[in-house]
Amino acid sequence: MNAPNIPERSGRRGFQTWTLALVLSAALIAGWAVFLALAPSPQVLAPPAAVAADPPVESTPVNQVRLLVGRDAMAVDVLANFTADTGLKVVLDTYDTTEQSEALAASATNAPDVIMVSGVGLKALADINLLQTIARTDLVNARNIDPALAARTVIYDPDNTHSVPLLWGTIGLGFNAAKLAERLGPGVVPDSWAALFDPTSAAKLADCGIQVIDSPTGVFPIALAYLGLPAESVKIEDTDAATRLWESIRPSIAKFSSQDIIDNLAAGTVCLAAATSGDAYQARDRARIAGLANDIRYILPKEGAVVVYELLAIPKASVNSANALRLIDYLLRPEVAARMTNAKGFANAVLGSTLYVKPEIKSDPQLAPDLANLRAMAEMSPAPAIAALRNRFWQLINAPVAPPLPAPASAPAAVPAPEAPPNPPLPQRDR
Repeated sequence: MNAPNIPERSGRRGFQTWTLALVLSAALIAGWAVFLALAPSPQVLAPPAAVAADPPVESTPVNQVRLLVGRDAMAVDVLANFTADTGLKVVLDTYDTTEQSEALAASATNAPDVIMVSGVGLKALADINLLQTIARTDLVNARNIDPALAARTVIYDPDNTHSVPLLWGTIGLGFNAAKLAERLGPGVVPDSWAALFDPTSAAKLADCGIQVIDSPTGVFPIALAYLGLPAESVKIEDTDAATRLWESIRPSIAKFSSQDIIDNLAAGTVCLAAATSGDAYQARDRARIAGLANDIRYILPKEGAVVVYELLAIPKASVNSANALRLIDYLLRPEVAARMTNAKGFANAVLGSTLYVKPEIKSDPQLAPDLANLRAMAEMSPAPAIAALRNRFWQLINAPVAPPLPAPASAPAAVPAPEAPPNPPLPQRDR
């Protein structure tokens, strides 16, 4: 078959058209390539709200350490002295519950560099992998830690790999001596948990105010101790017995709260409290400073008490672990630990600090019991299954159905937390 007869002129024009198109396309592609290569990279601007001014030098993480502690747990003059000694600014944050401490320790913004928590709180943080390991070799003053105290805190932190013990105290009875004498009889000193758990006694004290710390890990062991049952019992029937004991005096209890127990004892709106030794000591101090004639005392009931600890740890979210170690090491100096004890009433875990502790504290076996007696006291460390059951029961017990607290005779509006009194000059020592 013959090929079609295509005019020669028309074929040459088609070829020239295709050639021109290819040349123009190649030139266009090359031009775009050159433009893209030479053009500056586009910048993505943050929304206006996300753009912050440069912080002042003293607020940058390099020159500061952020500390998270429970309410009323830190002596502010200690932090001021640390800043004067090191040049590092301390940013102090506080929390009221273990749940708050967990949330703040894991915060992506403003995460603490150091956190001071109870043994139960520390275990909760460690269990969800929020804490760094602390090498004792990084702390010069780790040698000052009392090994007897460190041996007890391993129930919360095996081998003490994530924490350093600083303070410890007990849960006992804080009371207004005059108001109890008026209702229970002259000269009566409540040396037993019966002052709280006996329904007749509780009813006599209801009009002057009974307050209990809001802590299932603390309140169940003291109820079990009063009943003669093991504080660490995992038996459901024992937890049920403790629950029924609390229910029997529930109508006489004005308030379940750990947050304002110091102020209420100091002001006289509460005459009996299941509280920590530090709470009672600070209440007595605040009443004295405010000029209130409230004789606040503290007793370890004969049936037994519960030991509480304050431990130092470094969250994984810390942006300044080096500064965190400097603060922890500073707090482990004997004279500094003594300042904490003098301000808050808790004993400390630092050897050699007794020399600097106020006589009114170190000579009081109720505030600073002998370690031999400490061995007989319960720990706040229930098994997870029984802890969950206690938490559920406690939510039912402390439902807000009680009448409001009675007003004190002098009706002070509030008792301000005092600044720690000036301490004598510290002796110079190697750092």
